[in-house]
Amino acid sequence: MSTTLLLASDLHGSLPALSLLEQRAHEYNAGCILIAGDLCPSGHIQFQILLQNTPQLILVRGNCDSSYDFSNAGITLPPLNRTIDWQGRTLFMTHGDRIHSPVGQNLKAGDIFISGHTHVPKLHKSENGVIWVNPGSTTYPRTALGPTYALLDDKGISIRKLREDQPIAGLQYYFLPKADQ
Repeated sequence: MSTTLLLASDLHGSLPALSLLEQRAHEYNAGCILIAGDLCPSGHIQFQILLQNTPQLILVRGNCDSSYDFSNAGITLPPLNRTIDWQGRTLFMTHGDRIHSPVGQNLKAGDIFISGHTHVPKLHKSENGVIWVNPGSTTYPRTALGPTYALLDDKGISIRKLREDQPIAGLQYYFLPKADQ
């Protein structure tokens, strides 16, 4: 898996949001876009074409995702959560409506818990060293920050404004060498 990943959540079928994510993925040479639920794929042909041209998508199902919408878009309905190995870390991705925190997910210091659902970006390190990231929402943000996504690479995690592609102060995390985590 590529060293650079984009994290997003709560697209709710937005073609402009998917288009901007695809653009950001190309700008950062990201090999993969992780969507933490509520993709709500549209049956619209432009949405389907964009999905086919987007770098690898790794999805989990959100509370608004339906098997009908996924079937119409020609996509297999994703699971409720996924565990991914990345750069010696475990990424646990869920939407956040059923699993609300990293507690009980067998994660260790330095691993990353990814969720969405709240439409509010969040980035912090828990007491046991698990990094918790919610990229916010690309479509219906519930903060004055506007639409957001996260960029994950071997240096750290940055929650960014989707349109302007600017990092948001206070929502940055830089990885320390493994021995220091």
